[in-house]
Amino acid sequence: MFEIRSFRNSDEPRLAMLWVMHHAVYRVAPAVTAAIWEQAIPARHFFRADRLLVATAAGQAVAWCHWFPDEQRVASLPTFCFEPSIDGEAAAAVLLAEVQRQIVAAGFSSIVAGVGPESRWGYQGLEPVGHGNGVDVADDRTNQLFEASGFEEVQRIDRWEVATLDYRPPVSREAIAFRRGTRIETAVVQPSSMRESEAMFHFEFKQFRLAPFSGGAPMATAEIWLSDPDIQVMSMGQSILGRVGSSASDLSARESAIRYLIASLIPALGEKHIRTLHRSVPSDHHDEAARLSALKFRRTAVGRLLRKTLLPTGSAASS
Repeated sequence: MFEIRSFRNSDEPRLAMLWVMHHAVYRVAPAVTAAIWEQAIPARHFFRADRLLVATAAGQAVAWCHWFPDEQRVASLPTFCFEPSIDGEAAAAVLLAEVQRQIVAAGFSSIVAGVGPESRWGYQGLEPVGHGNGVDVADDRTNQLFEASGFEEVQRIDRWEVATLDYRPPVSREAIAFRRGTRIETAVVQPSSMRESEAMFHFEFKQFRLAPFSGGAPMATAEIWLSDPDIQVMSMGQSILGRVGSSASDLSARESAIRYLIASLIPALGEKHIRTLHRSVPSDHHDEAARLSALKFRRTAVGRLLRKTLLPTGSAASS
């Protein structure tokens, strides 16, 4: 009844539509067009059509998924979409079994589903993936499908978001001292590897440094991911808070410097017509959750990374 085949160029409009239809079941429909989807996925230099599998019914695509080889015999399945219909759900089960079979045949022993903050597969920034928070817990259809196949949760990830317009940074004695004794410097961040460059070319990475007037190492640093206006995968009105850090030796001073820097950047983003800043954080990172909450971020979504150990073809556990 269903055919499972590799991606074809003619699939792009339909697969982009399935992306929107799939996510619209549990949230506001993402603003993703065929052109945006093409920039995010098939336009990557490392894209391989044989790893994007399409399930069709009566010649029409009703489900698709995309897998990548990762390190240490682990395969990554960043996305899995299917039509909200009887055919779509039936095809999804067949497709999930087939992608597991292919992954086992390729020599991998386990599979992780979902996009995390450290993923580098091209999907980050594509709505609603953003920074990456796994399989959304609100996506009941996908969670139930994976759990029925033997996937288990290995990490829970929270998405935090703050509106930049009319943002008022928290006031404190430390903030006043930083305002008087530091300046914020900006540098363009280069990708750390060829893979990161290929996967993230639709972003502009900027690092902001809280530098003391007296000189010396920056007291805090923060990366902001902005949408490249020439390659719009992520909306120009959105931004992502990437890596943050501090060289301060005292823990309290380090945290104060990081908070001051981030709080200073939020209204500056608003002045550039960037409406939101968001960040995905593992749910068990309580210190960072406390920081984001203090900076007036709100938890807007929760997701999960799911993992399954795969056995050789023919074993019941790999079906």
